[in-house]
Amino acid sequence: MSEPYPSPDTKLSDLEFLVFDLETTGLNPKTDRILSIGHLKIHNMLVDISTSVHTYIKAEKYVKPEAAVINHIVPEMLSEGQLFDEAMHDLFRAMKGKILIAHGTVVEKSFIDAYVKLRYGLDSLPLLWLDTLILEKSLLRNKNDTGTGDYQLASVRERHNLPPYLAHNALSDSIATGELFLVLVKIIYGKSIPMLSNVYKRIY
Repeated sequence: MSEPYPSPDTKLSDLEFLVFDLETTGLNPKTDRILSIGHLKIHNMLVDISTSVHTYIKAEKYVKPEAAVINHIVPEMLSEGQLFDEAMHDLFRAMKGKILIAHGTVVEKSFIDAYVKLRYGLDSLPLLWLDTLILEKSLLRNKNDTGTGDYQLASVRERHNLPPYLAHNALSDSIATGELFLVLVKIIYGKSIPMLSNVYKRIY
């Protein structure tokens, strides 16, 4: 993962992004498990479906009924899945040299950080993250939101007249998030292509 950070003055159009999503048994990385991983690239400010990857983890014994109701992942789907360490290694290879994008990065980041802490003894990896949930909240119409608004991925996409996708599927959520990111950049910056620092200041 030893890639240099891009300059803050780099245009988004000159960067590569990895949009990814994790489906898990719950929200606590100390007690819950990753069941599937989906990701794909954005480059030249285009979602590249040809780079999409969807991986099930061989973790059938960890499936919880309450989680299966949401993500529709059942043990049979995981029995032929990839070994967990191999799947994470492949994900980290895909992340190399990319800016990461997720919708609500707190979940994905907490599971990634928990894994590298357990596996490598590191507090975190030197990754740059962009969050479409926070970008949506930064829009002027949402500035006075007290936290009662609906910022689920499907709801945000509907507000922007984007078509519905199968929710809580790691790959379809990655595609949905990538499309949303491009739409939000267009809404916020119009025809101009912003620099990385412009977007980071809006999020952080």
